Amino acid sequence: MTLRPLPRSSLDRLVPPLVAAKALVALVPATGDLRWAAAAAWDAARAASQGGRRVALVDLCLDAPQLHDVVGLTRDEGIVDAFEFGVSLTKTAHEVGGVFFIPAGSETLHAQEVLAQTRWRKLQAGFRSEGALLLLFLSAPSLAKLAAVPDGVMVLAPQGFELQAAGAEGVREALDRGATLLGTVREGWTPAPVSPHQSTGAARRRRPAPLVLGILLAAGAGGAGWALFARSAEAPRRASRLSPAPPPSAPTPPPRAATIPAPTLPDSAAWTVQLAAYGTLERALVHADYFATEHGGAFVSPIALDAAGTVWYRVLVGAYATRDSAAAGRASLWQRGLVHRGQGHLLRAPYSFALDAAPSANIAELRRRGVPAVTASAGGRILVGAFETPEQAALASTQLRRAGAHATLITRTGATP
Repeated sequence: MTLRPLPRSSLDRLVPPLVAAKALVALVPATGDLRWAAAAAWDAARAASQGGRRVALVDLCLDAPQLHDVVGLTRDEGIVDAFEFGVSLTKTAHEVGGVFFIPAGSETLHAQEVLAQTRWRKLQAGFRSEGALLLLFLSAPSLAKLAAVPDGVMVLAPQGFELQAAGAEGVREALDRGATLLGTVREGWTPAPVSPHQSTGAARRRRPAPLVLGILLAAGAGGAGWALFARSAEAPRRASRLSPAPPPSAPTPPPRAATIPAPTLPDSAAWTVQLAAYGTLERALVHADYFATEHGGAFVSPIALDAAGTVWYRVLVGAYATRDSAAAGRASLWQRGLVHRGQGHLLRAPYSFALDAAPSANIAELRRRGVPAVTASAGGRILVGAFETPEQAALASTQLRRAGAHATLITRTGATP
């Protein structure tokens, strides 16, 4: 299996949508040129921070740290000092170019213990709750020892990477544990990359607010383990005011016909698996129909990528109560050969449009009018799309209005907020 190529010259465009729903992503070198890999990791981190998303990058190549040189810093206190000596993550973090960088820190004889810390899972949960992104730069063998299962893995290989190649065992093991392959950052056949300092886009990036590094080590060896920054003297503004921008949505405000109230009720089936994204509705519907009729339900979600009107149609399968159950559902698709191993992004997308009193016979007509109607709920109501936020549903709302269809945004369990 060949991973999706991610040319370094196009990372600003390719990386943000790949990591939009991720809290922890591993950046894994697959090259002898670790200096190149470190520079590629830094480029990926900078790309992910576009639009002001809070991003932290940690150098976990503890035997041969490279990132601090690429970033332009001296080797200082870092992740080893935080894990072994109780130094706060805030003190170890350096904000450089919109990214919070944490170096490897002091030399250690206990690298495996650092990787095996259960605190990684708590840190991952903290970043997820904050809507932030934690990037770990580490080798494939180190990835296999990491206590947390990354949401995604990005391989750094200038000439490309084959999953079955020797030395890829750590990546394959991460896949077996539930991680998603995002692609391979490569350079051999691409145009020369643009320096972040020369990029006109970089100059326009919004400076992110200070990162609540999600979680930090509690003081004292007997502490509870992790505490939010909220009560610390070092605390930035409240995290609720620092949420990253939602995925791009159409500029048209929601019409009256499709009500989008503020959600107040939880969704017990919030998680789904994104299998693909297509540039045309027709291709997305063909893919979704296979799963809608044979394998338990599918959704097609129109997503506006920019103000110029670029639209991609996501194909999502299933509705799961937890991320773990969604991962199990994806693994089942792999095992049955319905989806290639490594394919499928776990996505929390609790919202759908339910058409008001629309018979299922209208699905074909709705499709003809450009509405991605795919499946009906148990009560016979047609559902359209699965969305991460109400704002992301604006384009579908516009499509429904143009088709003359009245709909209400609900959670996919059928509850109206």
